[in-house]
Amino acid sequence: MKKALALSLALVLCGLLAVFGLAPKSAMAMDAAIRVAGFARGISTAPALISHRSDKCSAVQAFGQAVSTQEAREKESVERAVRVLRVDGELEQLATELGDFWIPKRDYYAFIEELAEQKEDGYRMAGRVGPDDVVLDCGANVGVVTRRALLQGAAIVVAIDPGPSPLACLRRTFAREIASGRVILAPKGVWDKDDVLPLTSSDRLASSANSVALDRGLKGPSIELTTIDHLVADLKLTRVDFIKMDIEGAEPNALRGAAATLTRFRPRLAISLEHRPTDPDQLPALIHALRPDYALACGPCTNIAGSVQPSVVYGN
Repeated sequence: MKKALALSLALVLCGLLAVFGLAPKSAMAMDAAIRVAGFARGISTAPALISHRSDKCSAVQAFGQAVSTQEAREKESVERAVRVLRVDGELEQLATELGDFWIPKRDYYAFIEELAEQKEDGYRMAGRVGPDDVVLDCGANVGVVTRRALLQGAAIVVAIDPGPSPLACLRRTFAREIASGRVILAPKGVWDKDDVLPLTSSDRLASSANSVALDRGLKGPSIELTTIDHLVADLKLTRVDFIKMDIEGAEPNALRGAAATLTRFRPRLAISLEHRPTDPDQLPALIHALRPDYALACGPCTNIAGSVQPSVVYGN
């Protein structure tokens, strides 16, 4: 029955694509094609997603993730607005709705995905970052969240990233803000102690997926690690208002290394939960262990490598 339904929908899709092929590709036609293709594909994957989900996500949410085409449509919409300005070796400068960015060329599709996520305010920065705030962007990569924080009036953004390519991009994209002191680059990873560990990578993944906590397969350069508490002290920060953290599995270590900062400043939090199936249970519990008075809420459920789970926990 399921196979018959999927086949019928696939035939409808083929018909629609044939019709669209007779006319210039419009945004409306592309959106309709994505919707039909996504729904046909989703019907066949829904049972597996319903079975493989966090207990924080309902079966209805899992089914919705299976058949939803919102993410694909958002990425297509974002990509239509992007254009290449300059190319310099392995880096390229792109014009986007959020401003101009330098990125590693190999990370183009990962960058489009991040722009789409931030267009949907995945870290709930609207209303939680504003004038005079000091923001720690842990796992800054090429600076999408850094740019969002600046546009919302943040006084200082500390862009924390250990990767050579992202750091090169950040220096180009935010040259004026770095010169003025509004953006501070911290070329290290955040951890639970000062250390030096290899950064592992994969040819199949964007550089934003490089990790010291998860084995990506290829051993890269050794990088310096520090704690958020040490970083805050070294920079002589007198306030920390917002911490975003997406650091490829190092979140538990980095949170433990931020214990004094959480106690002293109680910053608002947006912490990624997408790197391990255990994250939606363990990371909120860890935050509460470090500071019990946080009000925590998990973000929307999403499909992460075939498992439906919340992608972010918010702390207020």
